[in-house]
Formats: sequence, structure tokens, C-alpha cells
Amino acid sequence: MPKPSAAVYVDGFNLYKGQLESRPENKWLDLERLFDSLLDDYSIARIHYFTAHVRGRANPEDPTAPDRQAAYLRALETLPRVTIHRSQFTIHPSRARLRGTEEVRWVDVWKVQEKGSDVKLAVQLVVDAVDGAYDAYVVVSSDSDLGAALDIAVNRCGRRVIVVYPRDERTKEFERVGARSSLYLRPSLVAESQLPDVMVSRSGRPVRRPSAWKKKQSPAEAGP
Repeated sequence: MPKPSAAVYVDGFNLYKGQLESRPENKWLDLERLFDSLLDDYSIARIHYFTAHVRGRANPEDPTAPDRQAAYLRALETLPRVTIHRSQFTIHPSRARLRGTEEVRWVDVWKVQEKGSDVKLAVQLVVDAVDGAYDAYVVVSSDSDLGAALDIAVNRCGRRVIVVYPRDERTKEFERVGARSSLYLRPSLVAESQLPDVMVSRSGRPVRRPSAWKKKQSPAEAGP
């Protein structure tokens, strides 16, 4: 019997904050290998990866971050079942109240926001659910803003939605709309699901794992 089909919708920023930010050695992530392992009862037909381009101005203390992200996206583009959906970070001046002072004090700040990824994910999920393209729809996020899209997929379209939480906590809004099947993404599985250190891009050029993302060697692995 063939396995039921599934599509995966990855909220890249939510995955980063919940799983990868504190584990740089896991950032060279093979999405196909990860979800084939995590969801082995299903045939993963498509993985939609929603991300925003990192901008140097948004992260001046780490000017090479855009280069690392660009390398990762070039590596992901070689995976046949992965579709990358790109958005942007916006940066604009704003005012914020200063914490830790009894008097109300306001300071000038740069406000950095990711724009577009959650909307694109919601639209893709709803369109696929309306079309009945797959047997299951897997949402990798804990962002409650996606609750309305899950509501449509579950209650209006009658689709099976599985939530994969990047951190070990549930989102009440997802449970409220009836998405009762959920999994927690274990760091150990993420660590096992890494791309080869050197990939070959679509243009035929090597794409190397950034040195900042190299796995930390134990004394035994490092040798004498």
C-alpha cells in the first residue's frame, strides 16, 4: 500500500527562533531528510520553506549573517522537493519605552520586522487545502497568527493538519480550531538531519557549510 501524501509548510523564522538560534551547529539543515524521518508514515511530496532575507543593517554585530543565509538557500535549492518562498525584513526608526526606570523614558530605536512570510504560508496552506492536493498538511510553527488558516484547512475543508512545534510548547489557538495532531521537533533529530558539508549548487559551484555552523567536536573526535 502506498503511503498517504503530505506537504510541509515551514515557518523559517519560527523554526530558527525555536530550534536553531541556540544551536548553530544544526543550522545546515536538510529539510527533506528531517521530514522524511519525522513523518515516516507519509510520503512527503512538497516542502514549502518560508523565509526572509537577512539584512546587514538589521544585524550590524554580525555582518556575515547574510552570506551564511545565502549559502544555505543555495544549498536548499538543490533539494528537488523544497520550494523556497522569500520575503524581507523591514527596518525603520521608531520609539520605545525604556525598561528598568521608574520614570517614563522613551528612546529612539531601529525596529526590525519580518514581513510577508506568515501571510505567504497561510495562503499556500489554504490554497492547497481547498484543492485537496494532499492527504495531510504539516505546519511547522507555533505562531498563533496562523490559526485562521488552520481553521479553514481543518473545519471548512475537512483536511488533516499536523502541527510540528519547533519548541516544546503547544499553541492554544491551534488546538482551539481543531488541529489536534501535533509533534515536537527534537533537537537530536535535527542534529542527525544535516546536509553534506559541501553541496553543488544549480550552477555547478560548490556551496560549503559556513565555518560558524560546523559541528563542535568532542575530545575523542578531535583526536590527540
